[in-house]
Amino acid sequence: MPLSPASLAAYISAYIQSYRAAHSRLTAAPPQGSGYPDLVVSPYLAPSHFECFLALDGVAVMVSGNEPPYSWWLAGGPALMVDLPESQTPPEVTQLLSNSGLLGKPIGIYRIVTKAPLAPDTVYGRFDELTTAVQVSVLDSTVTVRSGTISLSTLLERLTFGAFGPILDIHLPSADSDFWRPHIIRNLGFMTADRRNRRFLNYLEIMPHVDDAAWDQRSIPTRVGSDLRRDFGISFAGSRSGGILSFGGPADWNPPFMDRLASLGVTIAAFERLLRTQPGAPESTYQDFLAQHPILLDVYGEPIPKPRFIFPDGPTPLGKAYVEPDFVIRYPGNAYRLIELERPTKGIATQAGHPKAEMTQSAFQIAEWRQFIARHYSELKERFPGISAKHPATVVISRTTERSYPSESDLQQYKDLLLHHYENIDVLTYDDLLVRAKEAHARLAAIGVPGPLGA
Repeated sequence: MPLSPASLAAYISAYIQSYRAAHSRLTAAPPQGSGYPDLVVSPYLAPSHFECFLALDGVAVMVSGNEPPYSWWLAGGPALMVDLPESQTPPEVTQLLSNSGLLGKPIGIYRIVTKAPLAPDTVYGRFDELTTAVQVSVLDSTVTVRSGTISLSTLLERLTFGAFGPILDIHLPSADSDFWRPHIIRNLGFMTADRRNRRFLNYLEIMPHVDDAAWDQRSIPTRVGSDLRRDFGISFAGSRSGGILSFGGPADWNPPFMDRLASLGVTIAAFERLLRTQPGAPESTYQDFLAQHPILLDVYGEPIPKPRFIFPDGPTPLGKAYVEPDFVIRYPGNAYRLIELERPTKGIATQAGHPKAEMTQSAFQIAEWRQFIARHYSELKERFPGISAKHPATVVISRTTERSYPSESDLQQYKDLLLHHYENIDVLTYDDLLVRAKEAHARLAAIGVPGPLGA
């Protein structure tokens, strides 16, 4: 029996709820959960509008509209630009790129050329054969199903203005292919060279099945386990700021995932050796090591070193032209963490238990960064969309072996006290970084092992 719009809407709604429940269990702290980071690794975790296209021979689930906060179709992308042999790029765009010093340089937009003229419906990205059949609400999201007499390949051709199909063969799977091995496109724009037609796809999931077996809700828990493994793997292994195309099964993300996991293991061993053999090394030794291997600051985020926040109105009353965090960690879903590094030999507290001057100074610097973010977000929104003064911060300072405390548990209690004293600022020692990296490595290694994730 062919898949109906109502059945597809019911399946997607049930899938969203099951995916979120499984993600909550996976990210809960032990023993209730597996302790994975609470990252937005899929649009199924965030408030979204899911546009589901039910074609004659397949289904596409799309989330769009959350475009980058810059003119991505001019420069920056990431995007595929459909063009003719004689380029249709407007002269004013070429001139703008030239004036900006970007002409002829990589700008994140990849020109692809059609060998034959494209149909008007493809050029304009129209699919009038599809009409809205069902719209439902689920949790904080909506699901719309559009159906009609159009093939999956034609739908994709029009969604991408001819990029998929006429120009690029993405090897669509057939109806005989395995279930739960969709093609997925993440954070990639498509446009025509004249810039008149464009579409930014935050997420596009392509499945070639319309039979009941593929959409039986009883299979959802098993499918969710497989999809969570894939999504965490892609989040760790994939590009942090570019678009991602994943075709089919785990073969696409597993090799780069394992390569990055092996690299993390080597880095952890080198950092452990540094802590063991050079405990009294100067500040620059540790800071240089972390600058070269920022993955140790947060395995799951994208560390951005030394971003300079320049005051738009000139120097402040304190004489500062800019403030500069040591690192800003960016996570999926536009979440951030500010990082301040201090020398490992600096202590956290005095013998009387009060924060040392170094700790107070670090907290003051973080307050300066947060004040800049609150007052001058417009200066940061293109590079750090969604950043706010409410995002957490971390000070990395001292060693777990600090002599002010007789045991690690005493030191941990004091760090917990500091978290309450300094709003939303946690304190890590350099040894804590090592322990956290080892724990993350062990959890990530489980992703590459067959079986239920987090079992």
